[in-house]
Order: sequence, then structure tokens, then C-alpha cells
Amino acid sequence: MVRCSCGRVELAALGAPITSVVCYCDDCQEGSRRIAALPGAQAVREPDGGTSYVLYRKDRLQTLRGAEFLKRNKLDEKSATNRVVATCCGSAMFMSFDDSKHWVPVYRARFQGDAPPLEMRIQTKFRPAGSAIPDDVPCYPAFPFGFIGKLLAARVAMLLRR
Repeated sequence: MVRCSCGRVELAALGAPITSVVCYCDDCQEGSRRIAALPGAQAVREPDGGTSYVLYRKDRLQTLRGAEFLKRNKLDEKSATNRVVATCCGSAMFMSFDDSKHWVPVYRARFQGDAPPLEMRIQTKFRPAGSAIPDDVPCYPAFPFGFIGKLLAARVAMLLRR
């Protein structure tokens, strides 16, 4: 179950996730900074500068209640990426895309109970200067083949479902 901090927005994440990552790219860092600056918002960046997500197929995330509180935010109007925040309490919920991406990164902090285990840290070449990255899971300076492979496998699974 995925909920905002006040409980007005609730999402169901169905089935197993594609993967669970911490991303250090510049956009994730900036997006997390902007979200933290919203009224009533909670920080979503990790102490080392990364942002933690659990990626689900688009068809496996459902809004159960509170859709009227969900607001999309863009870093740049030309960007296809939207950081979706619950306006009722400023909780970062997930990212959506205006293009054909088939996955949804859900902010790990929004999971109630145990979130799926972290699998990797990606885009570490963009980590903030001087930050120490934990070595609890594999770390990659870019998008590793395993990450891309998981996304492709999820796309194929979606296509075969139809």
C-alpha cells in the first residue's frame, strides 16, 4: 500500500515491482529539492543526495482514493517527466511521464510497512560532491544493463498481457 503522509491519497501497487533503486541524477536531485520546498512537504532525498524509488509497471499502480489531491510538477515545461505530489499534505507520491514510458517510479518513503528491498544505486556519477554512498547494494555510475534489462522485460510482459 502506498499512502500520502496524511492518508487522504492511497494507491495500490499490485504484484512485484520492476526494481527498487536510489537515483542520483541531476533531475532527481533538483526534483527532490523542489518537492522539499513545498508547503508542508517532507524531504524525499536520502542523506547522500539520492532519491529512492520503487518502479512499477504502469498497469500495476492504481489510485484508490484522493485523485483530486494529486498534482503534477515539472522541472521544465518541455520535460516529459512529472513529479506527482499530494497537495493535501505535500507528500511526493510518484513520477509520471507524458511520453510512452511504461513504468512508474513510486517514492519509496510512501510505502506503508516494508517497502520492497533496495536493489541498486544508479547514476552515482552525479552524486553531490563529498557525499559517501553506502555499499549495501551494487552502485553504478550510469544506467546498468541489469536495470535496462528489467525495464525491457517489464515492457514485454505488458505487451504479452494484451
